[in-house]
Amino acid sequence: MDQIRHALQSRDVEALANLYAEDAVLEEVSSLNPPAHPIVVQGRDAILKQLRDEFQRDPVGGWHREVKSTDIIDEMETDEAVAFTEVRTYAAGDKVITQHLAHKRNGRIQHDRLVVARDSD
Repeated sequence: MDQIRHALQSRDVEALANLYAEDAVLEEVSSLNPPAHPIVVQGRDAILKQLRDEFQRDPVGGWHREVKSTDIIDEMETDEAVAFTEVRTYAAGDKVITQHLAHKRNGRIQHDRLVVARDSD
C-alpha cells in the first residue's frame, strides 16, 4: 500500500504501472462503462497507457485536465490481495472516487477490478 500511495500522490503513473504483473488485467466499471461493457485492459504497457489517460484526460469531453490531489482511504492488504478507495481531485474541482479490489501474484497486482464514480458537473 505504501508504494501505491506514493505513486498516486506523486502522480507517478510509471511507478504505479510497475506494481502490476506483466500480464495483469485492469477491469473498470463506471457510469460510462457499465457492467455489461466494462473497460478491460490487459498487460502492463496497456495499463500504463490507460493510467496516463485517466490522470490527464476527461473521459466525457476528452479535454486535458490536471490532478490536484489524490488520497487513499479504507485500505486493506494481504499477501494475496489489496483493496482501497482512491479519491482524486482535479484542478477544476471535480472528483473521482475509485474502489480497487486487486488480486496479487508474486507480490504484483494480477487483476485489478475498479468501480468508479465521477462528479457529473
